[in-house]
Amino acid sequence: MRKFNSLVVGFGVLCLWGGESVCAALKVGDVAPPVTVTDWIKGKPMDILKDGKGKVVVLEFWATWCPPCIQLIPDNTALYKRYKDQGLIFVGITDTGQGQQLKSVQDFVAKQGDRMSYPIAFDRTQKTNIEYVMGTGAVGIPHSVIIGKDGRVAWFGHPLEPMESTIKDLLLDRFDPKKAALEAEKQAKLATLMNDFNFAIQRGDWDRCLSLTDQMLTVDPANFDAMRFNVYIFVEELRSPERLKTWSKAMMTKNADNAKAMAIMSSLMLAMPGLTDRQPEMAVQAANLSLASTSKSSDTLQMVAQVFFQMGLVEQAIEAQTKAVAAADKFDVENVQGVLTFFERCRSARSSVQF
Repeated sequence: MRKFNSLVVGFGVLCLWGGESVCAALKVGDVAPPVTVTDWIKGKPMDILKDGKGKVVVLEFWATWCPPCIQLIPDNTALYKRYKDQGLIFVGITDTGQGQQLKSVQDFVAKQGDRMSYPIAFDRTQKTNIEYVMGTGAVGIPHSVIIGKDGRVAWFGHPLEPMESTIKDLLLDRFDPKKAALEAEKQAKLATLMNDFNFAIQRGDWDRCLSLTDQMLTVDPANFDAMRFNVYIFVEELRSPERLKTWSKAMMTKNADNAKAMAIMSSLMLAMPGLTDRQPEMAVQAANLSLASTSKSSDTLQMVAQVFFQMGLVEQAIEAQTKAVAAADKFDVENVQGVLTFFERCRSARSSVQF
């Protein structure tokens, strides 16, 4: 699962265009429009749509002037390496927006080296950006578009979860177009709210930020960004542990049957930089609610297992991770099993501890 590893890293989630989003012309289910590339900076030149027929294609739009885009480079590399031999084509695409020049991009990519190991393309015409970024109603970058094996748009949005889950569904031929269309509607609503949130962050208007994150969580109760933003604001900006507890308890009451939301909540309760700010009691409560839900996935089970392990509850961590192994798909099972083996080794090592 792709997510930021820190509570506050990536607070600038999007580099904005500086205006309102345009009316979306490209929708999930549409035949993918032409992809224009004038220069290949890294990787073997290809006809992306032609070469991608029968494969899953990810177009990742970025720029050297976009800090959130740069933060995602290691994640993109990991994603590319993980699925490139399984039928995935991944291309990072940039252009002349904001005065960016081909030479500056070439220099940037060269300096990244293996950190940026996926193909990189440049479009002097900006046609691809118009079709796939502005054409989907996006308000900024980073922005990704997934094209399925049938050549139709399967997903677009901020390149975090559920992007990877969509890629796996497509590769495993379990993709549900109707579900994807509903997800696209949800992402469009979230994009508008995130646009407003970015401006509120810049003003330091924390009440407005909290109002917007509450709206995001109404649209998607398991929205990781909205939840971590709330935790950050309560802890770091408002210095109000009581408001954090009140909000967390309300979330657990309202979304008790949402395994993913509860797993995220559990993880965030232990993610604060300050030890005295962390809430282990609520972490356990949320973890138990996640485990009690019937909608558990391998990812949510792993999150819960990590929470238990972090708290020293090794037996409970092993139990949750064992369930995660059973629920994992073929792409994840080896890594999930590796974590379980580590937990079991830690349990065995405890017998040799001497005081």
